[in-house]
Amino acid sequence: MRILSPNEVTFATASIMDETGKVFFFEDRVFRAIYTKRYAKFFKEILSSSWIGDVFQAGLVETWIPDDLTLEDTELVLEHQYIPYAIHPSECTAYMHWLSAKTMVKVNLALSRHDMALKDAHPWNLMFYKGSPVFVDFGSIDKAEEISYGWLDEFRRYYAVPIWLSFRNRAGFSEEYRREHLVGFGLKLFDLFIFKEIIFRSLSKLYKYHKKASVFFIEIDKWLEAYKPKVEQKEYWSSYVQSGEISDPLNPKTPKHKFVHDILAEERPQKVLDCAANKGFYSELAARLGASVISFDYEPYCVDYCLESTKMKSLDITPALMNFVLPTPPSGLGLLCDSAYHRLKSDIVLALGIAHHICIAQGIPVSVFCEICMNYAKHGVILEFIDPLDKHVAAWHKRIPNDYSLDGFSRYFNKKFPNRIVSDRITTDGINRVIVYYRD
Repeated sequence: MRILSPNEVTFATASIMDETGKVFFFEDRVFRAIYTKRYAKFFKEILSSSWIGDVFQAGLVETWIPDDLTLEDTELVLEHQYIPYAIHPSECTAYMHWLSAKTMVKVNLALSRHDMALKDAHPWNLMFYKGSPVFVDFGSIDKAEEISYGWLDEFRRYYAVPIWLSFRNRAGFSEEYRREHLVGFGLKLFDLFIFKEIIFRSLSKLYKYHKKASVFFIEIDKWLEAYKPKVEQKEYWSSYVQSGEISDPLNPKTPKHKFVHDILAEERPQKVLDCAANKGFYSELAARLGASVISFDYEPYCVDYCLESTKMKSLDITPALMNFVLPTPPSGLGLLCDSAYHRLKSDIVLALGIAHHICIAQGIPVSVFCEICMNYAKHGVILEFIDPLDKHVAAWHKRIPNDYSLDGFSRYFNKKFPNRIVSDRITTDGINRVIVYYRD
């Protein structure tokens, strides 16, 4: 068995407050170092139990004791299922946030049958994998003779409030509330007595079950069912058909589809970021070619559509709700929860059908657009350049920036990606565009 030194691994900055141990990464694997005999014995007993499979099935991250390596000065090392991308609660739609809460409660229900529960009730422990939420903090499991009021209050602050806002047709407020981490106007407002004890009276009443954990979590689940968010209405881009969408992703018919397919098939990136992905056709293409994909859009309907498609097809895609020009900043204690640039960094970035909307319709500088893409991309960016003569752009009658040109984009991308592959110009039915792969 290999014994690693702390200098050989990367510790997760966000796990500094975890008394059970520290999460660390080594060669694209995820581990948890356990330093005390008490927790080492406790976790070994859990993992050797006959019922742990039920808890994994409920949504707890799959965990085991590796037989090929350990870490110096530890009592035990656990290995966890690898989740390609971590997303912030604000990057979830209302439906995703609700699913996250449901999964956390399901895990607690499975644990409560064995007099255990999760110590934490916040959404930063929930990630998505192949369309389903996964509770990733195995170290949160503990003995639980009763549920503390602190658990219920944490659930109210970080789950119940934004779920209630979404249910009350205030999805925009719910999204803004979820951007806050430990402090913020919304958190202060909903801590007032009128909200805690009057608006959320039905939730507060559930504390009477705190000594009966299984009953407590059944009642929490009922509360969630009562406040399930309504189905998102179709939005402006919901009916948009991406080029090639009507065909098999792996059997391209259109020039754009073929160009992107051929680049991804040749490069075989491990990770791909699909910006402004709409309902995720090109995300599916990348996933079916073997990549782990993060697929973001700013319309909740499109993100939820991608989520359901991902789950149905068991694709390695993580849908997320985010605006291209407003990446999620670092947050939390010491800003140790990483920004979107760090969490979503990928080998190749897809920037298809978006540059003209950002640089012409919104008037954001071409240089800023390119910087955003390069902050995510390790090895390359696939850009769809829509010429100002394209019929869709010409109809806007907008001012065209001086550097909005193929040469302009190339000049900015060349700082990081000096090489490029350019498609033939696509000029049919008034369309005028070129697909370019900028690479290192």
